[in-house]
Amino acid sequence: MKTVFFFFLMAVTILPKLVECNELSDAQKQGLQLMREEEKLAHDVYLVLYEKWELPVFRNISNSESRHFDAVGYLLETYDVKDIAFSEPGKFQNQDIAALYETLVTKGAKSLQDALEVGAYIEEVDIKDLQEQLDLNPDETIAVVFGNLLRASGNHLRAFTGQLSSRYGEYTPVVLSSEVYATIVDSQFECGNRGNCVVPQGNCNNQQVNKQKRMRNRGNRNRCSNN
Repeated sequence: MKTVFFFFLMAVTILPKLVECNELSDAQKQGLQLMREEEKLAHDVYLVLYEKWELPVFRNISNSESRHFDAVGYLLETYDVKDIAFSEPGKFQNQDIAALYETLVTKGAKSLQDALEVGAYIEEVDIKDLQEQLDLNPDETIAVVFGNLLRASGNHLRAFTGQLSSRYGEYTPVVLSSEVYATIVDSQFECGNRGNCVVPQGNCNNQQVNKQKRMRNRGNRNRCSNN
């Protein structure tokens, strides 16, 4: 009897933790796919703009966006959500993002000011969408990753608007409210939670995923220069 009770206790206390990594709503799954393509959008646009203007901020932040793209890819793998992102630069499954890519690349090619405004706009969109995903109350693993990406986007927004301010004047937010925008740009640079912006020390019962997670954490620990 004691043995039966022991296994029952194990089932009710441990099993929920083992399956929680697979219990996502449709909105959360779609949110992961959206953020995967948004991070790719940022990376691809910034690379094009760096090739055009050779301003280091575009190269540096494109490298950061590559890590963010991988971070969301880790979440897709962890929660067994289909990865819809193409590997080809400038190509997107989401048609709205595909159209936005063309619009932003065209605008960014007009002048350096336009290019920096494109960067600021992308980060505004990222901040808005990441906050919406966090408002869906995801579990700790997603919350930590998205929280880190949110802080990184704030850093990127400050970088682009700082460049604009020093060269052309103040940037006017397009997506965020004036109040939210002011709070972000007036804040100090932020490092990601737990020293990185990729993955937390999670609790999913998948040894292969956890191995990859530990390797990523080991490579990113104590690095927060651009998040």
